[in-house]
Amino acid sequence: MPNKKVERFVILSAPRSGSNMLCTMLQSHPDILCHHEIFNPNGLFYALPLRTSEFSLADGIQHRDAQPLRCLSRLWQSNLGHKAIGFKMTHCQNQTVFSHLLHDSGIKKIILERRNQLKVHVSKLIAEQSGVWEDYSTLPPHARCQVKVDIEQLQTDIALNQSYYQQIRDTLHLSGQDWCEVEYEAINTPSQRRLMLEFLNLDNVPLVAQSRKQTPKDLSEVIVNYQELLRCEEPALRSQLTSLDG
Repeated sequence: MPNKKVERFVILSAPRSGSNMLCTMLQSHPDILCHHEIFNPNGLFYALPLRTSEFSLADGIQHRDAQPLRCLSRLWQSNLGHKAIGFKMTHCQNQTVFSHLLHDSGIKKIILERRNQLKVHVSKLIAEQSGVWEDYSTLPPHARCQVKVDIEQLQTDIALNQSYYQQIRDTLHLSGQDWCEVEYEAINTPSQRRLMLEFLNLDNVPLVAQSRKQTPKDLSEVIVNYQELLRCEEPALRSQLTSLDG
């Protein structure tokens, strides 16, 4: 009897939009192998259970970057007995792989977006200051960083992220591909879980996240110029400042 088709997928998300959390949630499904950023310029970030193993898709960053599509092919072939295998990718990563993924209709696309773009920006500032881009600890968090939000830089980041998502949706739409939309703010809801697992043709079972949030619900705890931003004439910014959506 032939083996059942292994579902291949990629999570496409702007940085600091909850993609590490989503990876750990999908990895908690018994039929899914979900890596993190395989094409991050600074390293190959495998699924958490494999990071202390001998598992490898390339002999270091240079080997991966010299033959990125070969590395991608090895990834798809290394499902380790799972029914679905995937990884996540953000913008400013390997463009050869990014273009290949977008145009390959055999690879399922999960688009993860965080609606509160101010929190995306603040999360980036916190990570840049602390040097912590992934946090899977179960210990109480350290004292939070204090960051200052520059409105012009915030607007630049928002425009970059919007352009990235627009490029993805336009490409998929023009090529007639289906995709799955996931909202960070609802990532733990049963409806979002069911939507993702049905898209991957897998059983609907509970998913468990391991990643810890670094941005507090109350942004006044970390933004040093919070009161200044409240006086901003942009209504959308003021509403995101006081949003408690996580």
